[in-house]
Amino acid sequence: MQTTYATPARSEASARGQTLGLPQREKSFPCGPPVTITDKALKKIVEAKQKLGLPVKGLRVSAHPRSVLRADFSLRFVPAGEEDSPADSIHRYEGIDLYVASDSAPYLEGATIDFVFSLLSSDFKVEAPLRRLDTPQSRTAAKIQQVLDEEVIPALATHGGGAVVVDFKDGVVFLELTGGCQGCRLAGATMKDGIEASIRRSFPEITEVRDVTKHADGKSPYA
Repeated sequence: MQTTYATPARSEASARGQTLGLPQREKSFPCGPPVTITDKALKKIVEAKQKLGLPVKGLRVSAHPRSVLRADFSLRFVPAGEEDSPADSIHRYEGIDLYVASDSAPYLEGATIDFVFSLLSSDFKVEAPLRRLDTPQSRTAAKIQQVLDEEVIPALATHGGGAVVVDFKDGVVFLELTGGCQGCRLAGATMKDGIEASIRRSFPEITEVRDVTKHADGKSPYA
């Protein structure tokens, strides 16, 4: 369970995924517990912990920043003998303690850990909204993502695709296409004629919409 996971659109989580109990060792997240664990993910985490056959004291979720607004995430079990870090926040869920370092916590506010099934595989996935920064650019980035969610992504979703704002600075929007749009031979046209046109209608101050998708890594492109 040491793979890096992408951060596509939000997923729904169940009530059991809410944090149970109080933080240990008088540690807490600055804005409260930021992570929800779904029923499916919690069950799979407990199963994996039992199958491991080694003493572990928790699960660590780490953020690997791609920009000041968004990060990729990884999960790993914390061995029982690993020394605690004073920078860690520890929260107790049903059957597992979740470890989060202070530099990862801002990217995890509002995040969800889920277990997702597909036709070819199944795996854990960490999804998180754009990091909340009180700056003009971050506020604009959040508004751009909202426009995508409302006007663009419903159409992309019919082909199993999606789009996320990775960053916004100096008038340039950095976008990543996901799912069926990653590696699709029509991705260029989708970006130019669909996504960019929609963004420019709502934000005339945007000077460029740049595709930063790693299209060669696409696992199931639509075309």
